[in-house]
Amino acid sequence: MSFILVPKHGGDLQINGWNWRPTLALLLAEGLLTEENFERMGAQGCGGKVDAELAWRLADAIEAKLLTMKPGERMLADLSVTDRPDEQLVFTPGMEINEINPLDLYSATYEWLVTFRDFCRRSGGFDVC
Repeated sequence: MSFILVPKHGGDLQINGWNWRPTLALLLAEGLLTEENFERMGAQGCGGKVDAELAWRLADAIEAKLLTMKPGERMLADLSVTDRPDEQLVFTPGMEINEINPLDLYSATYEWLVTFRDFCRRSGGFDVC
């Protein structure tokens, strides 16, 4: 599943749900999203909207997180940072639930966060589709 961020200015930005979910979790934890907007932005076609002022504040929060990270690292679903490579998980019929680390399923890379920060700065606000 992917999301398309449609800015008021500039080109669209597409992001997959695996990177988008922890990004939203960070913004919720920073108090920048309401629960309602968090839910809307995390589902396709539900009217997630960010105005220009909020877009700048989102960029500031992303910038603050980036200061705790280095290129090549990623932010996990619990907002912790790791330099462990993202490994592709292959689900098999006999797989046990304890073989899956939910923190590893969703992560936002340093590089994605830079891209999103820059998008927020130039977007003038955006809609999530």
